[in-house]
Amino acid sequence: MLDILIIMNNYFHDVATATLIGAAVIMWTLERQARRGEPGDLEALARAYPTLTRFANYALIWIIIGGIPRVITFNTHDLGALGGDLVPAIAVKHVAEFAAVIAGAFMWRRVRRSIATA
Repeated sequence: MLDILIIMNNYFHDVATATLIGAAVIMWTLERQARRGEPGDLEALARAYPTLTRFANYALIWIIIGGIPRVITFNTHDLGALGGDLVPAIAVKHVAEFAAVIAGAFMWRRVRRSIATA
């Protein structure tokens, strides 16, 4: 039973990552439209901002919390069980994901400022 819970956590961790990326892509797209100056685009961005922020925050929380058991059981239930050859690739993946989260945080702040000044 514990194995099933660990595997489910790992899948939900991946879903949370996809949710965070999806929210960021939607926010980025709405911001690009708003920067074009089309009437109503800034209002659409302002309306979507709270919902997208909530999705992103919950996803980020799950990524952190769900990542703890994933790291602990990595060698027995995840890609680590396949061999040590994947460690460099996984390290690069995590660096890229961390950079994406930092870039997304800056984008979110910029959007919040754009909405506040409008």
